[in-house]
Amino acid sequence: MLNNYFIEVNAESFSLTQQAAIAGFGSWASIANLSRGAARLDPIYEFDTAPEEQGGEISVSQLEKLRYHPGNPTGIRTTVYDHTVNVYGRVEGSQSAQRPLDNVGVQYGLAALNNAVITPQQFIDLNRDIGGFDRDMNHVPSRHRADVQASSRALESGRILYGGAGLASTPIIDYRSYRDHAENGDIHMIVHQFSTRARLRAANGHSDNQVMQVGGLWGFSEDSPDLGELFREMDSWIMAIKNDETDMESSQKVVANKPATLDEACWDNSGETRIKIEEEQTFSGSSRCNELYPAYPTPRIAAGAPLANDVVSCQLRALHPADYSTAFTAEQDAQLQAVFPQGVCDWSRGDASAARHQGTWVSFGPSPVNRLQ
Repeated sequence: MLNNYFIEVNAESFSLTQQAAIAGFGSWASIANLSRGAARLDPIYEFDTAPEEQGGEISVSQLEKLRYHPGNPTGIRTTVYDHTVNVYGRVEGSQSAQRPLDNVGVQYGLAALNNAVITPQQFIDLNRDIGGFDRDMNHVPSRHRADVQASSRALESGRILYGGAGLASTPIIDYRSYRDHAENGDIHMIVHQFSTRARLRAANGHSDNQVMQVGGLWGFSEDSPDLGELFREMDSWIMAIKNDETDMESSQKVVANKPATLDEACWDNSGETRIKIEEEQTFSGSSRCNELYPAYPTPRIAAGAPLANDVVSCQLRALHPADYSTAFTAEQDAQLQAVFPQGVCDWSRGDASAARHQGTWVSFGPSPVNRLQ
């Protein structure tokens, strides 16, 4: 949506710096990069369109003629929602899967406004005209609402990663190269590891079973031993858990048996000699690792969503002047009220579905065994 807004809807009013601040990304090019990645949400693939408008592909050429198109409404829909239709269910009277996709009440560019990167009028214009997507991922003027069942099932079934249950007892080594400043943009941003950490802490009160390292090398040689060493640490961790015959819960065993030699760190690769900096990895701060590998928000986090980023459909509340570090004129305030007639996201209240994770490997029917309720 942001890519479409900056290219098609309002191509003149926002500088590249402002666009990047609205999106939150460390690389402006990630706006278009992630737009291309959104093809997996789009059922319509047409080779001769712009990359940002090409939908999901069918890898079996013989099935290509069976692809969905508005002229073939019962055809194969190649979207992440439709290949999980047994979870989400179908839209009544349609072949389309329900979607956990919602942007009602989202204040795009809120952080950019409060950091004085964009003006109040730009903030209003952006949120008035950002629009949404129809079922075929066409841009439409109105915001899109999630299907209630799809939102609930995404949370209940763990399609939106839950920090408790199986993950609470899983030894996690999150080891990443750094792509946030990639010249051509990249979806693999380190914010996602911090979102996982926030979900672990929300579910369990800690994230002691997750170890982060950033900026390492991906080899097993003497010149790049990092990954090989981490495999040895993981093997040691798993075997210690396996051999633990105490009566502790599995979520306690995973923490108790974490190797003492396995630490959080980042790598300084700027000099002739690589330096391992052993310190806790944080989303924000003034540590050396924060300086070397700054993390950036997603557009929703930049719009006020929590770092856990686990809300599909936010609950709404009235606009409030305290949200903004700058004052709106009376005319601008009226415009903003018109943009958000139902209110804006109150992220602190969680998802509007009030759904909770129901367990691992649940059934979606028709068998009643371990079935999602």
